Amino acid sequence: MKFTEGELEFDFGDVIDVFKFDEKNSSAPNYHGLSHCMKGVDFIVEQPNVYFFVEIKDPSHSGASAERKIEFEEKALSGSLIKDLVQKYRDTFLYRWAENKLEKPIIYICLVTLESPLIPRLMEELRRQLPEGEDGPNWQHSIVKSAMIVNLDQWNKNFSSWPITRLGS
Repeated sequence: MKFTEGELEFDFGDVIDVFKFDEKNSSAPNYHGLSHCMKGVDFIVEQPNVYFFVEIKDPSHSGASAERKIEFEEKALSGSLIKDLVQKYRDTFLYRWAENKLEKPIIYICLVTLESPLIPRLMEELRRQLPEGEDGPNWQHSIVKSAMIVNLDQWNKNFSSWPITRLGS
């Protein structure tokens, strides 16, 4: 199944299901209808034993100016990017909880199309702000099994069965 997000084409060939979660079309079957007050990740991918919540940030798209890339890096350095990524995860988790569709562990993947030493630093901060693999003392389930931030090369190495290509390249 191929999906596009901006200039990026994802080939989710070997999955049970995948759908665009932040759907804007109200007639689409996965339209959640609360984007006026809650955020959502870009895609939800279902595998036999796990869900993947996938968020894409593409500051390296062809229309991005050098200034736009600098603004994005400043957003990353200020902490507002991580705040946004955490909110998208939490709101999506809440949506899926309300739909009673959280019967599997969740892995959160954030694709950030930067070739930057910022990626490991961002990943450390994301993991600090989401309770990755942790359970509260009275919890029956974890909130997130694993969370990661990857760039395009890392995605294509780590998720080689779900390759991404940049359209027009």
